[in-house]
Amino acid sequence: MRTVRMPVPHTSSSPPPNLQIGGSHNKRKRSWSRAVFSNLQRKGLERRFQLQKYITKPDRRQLAATLGLTDAQVKVWFQNRRMKWRHSKESIKNGENAADSTQDQDMHIDVDSLTDDAD
Repeated sequence: MRTVRMPVPHTSSSPPPNLQIGGSHNKRKRSWSRAVFSNLQRKGLERRFQLQKYITKPDRRQLAATLGLTDAQVKVWFQNRRMKWRHSKESIKNGENAADSTQDQDMHIDVDSLTDDAD
């Protein structure tokens, strides 16, 4: 299945904010909808990402052609996936630090509060 981006139509009665009014050119900037990838495309992109976090231009073009995507779609997917990967690495690192500090707090026990000596 090939992913195609379609412009999102403007439905308001007022002119859209990205419509340039005045001058000799009344051009409307295109708003693109989010690309939806098929399971096959996602699996192919993920498989390549596991092997290669930074894809070269020739490899990117080949992967795009193989999966039926544009070069730009593959490029942006890799950029977004690297950000997700970095964020998850940071979350894991911060989670481990939080667990370590919790364990340290558990190790400090006030022995006097545990004994009930009536002497």
